[in-house]
Order: sequence, then C-alpha cells, then structure tokens
Amino acid sequence: MGLDAQIIAIGPFSRKVVKALEYPEADYAQVKEGATVVSNVFLAMTSEESHALAACFGVGALDFGRHELNPQAADQKKLTEVFDQENVRDFLLLREYGFKFYFLPNA
Repeated sequence: MGLDAQIIAIGPFSRKVVKALEYPEADYAQVKEGATVVSNVFLAMTSEESHALAACFGVGALDFGRHELNPQAADQKKLTEVFDQENVRDFLLLREYGFKFYFLPNA
C-alpha cells in the first residue's frame, strides 16, 4: 500500500492570512477575526513525496508521536524543491500569524 500525506494548519483567522488559506477569499466573508480555521498547506500524493515532506520538518512519515510539527524547523530550501513556491509562501505566512502545523499520513 502506498502512502500519501498532508500538512494542515490550524490557527486564528485574520484577513491578513486569507490568501494563504485553502479556499477562495469569498468563502471566508462571514468568518470572524480570531475564529479557528483549518487549511491544507501541503499535499503529498505519493510515498516518495510524503517521505520528503516529513523530512523537510525533521520527522519520519510514520513517526506517530510527532504529528505536531515545529514550523521553525522547516527546511525552506527542501520544501521549495518538493513543492512550489506558492505553497511555501503560504506556509510562511501562516507560520508568521501563529498557526500550528500537523503532519497527517495516510498509509
């Protein structure tokens, strides 16, 4: 069986981060400032990408005790090699505004 994975971000909504969230800005029109929102940041669709994504944060893809990631530990250069610059930019903006990040494997 293959592995796919994602990194989700959970944090306080702000109009300043809406461009980094998963859905179009109009979908957040009724969301109040400070409300908790959840968004996918990185989607890894293959086993190879999933392992590479985990490694960008210094964890193993099936390292179940470390699902909550340290966003400061992210290797931005490696992330840019695996994902496009837009995903990395969104991650950095959400990190700046205090979001927490979680690695979710699906094996």
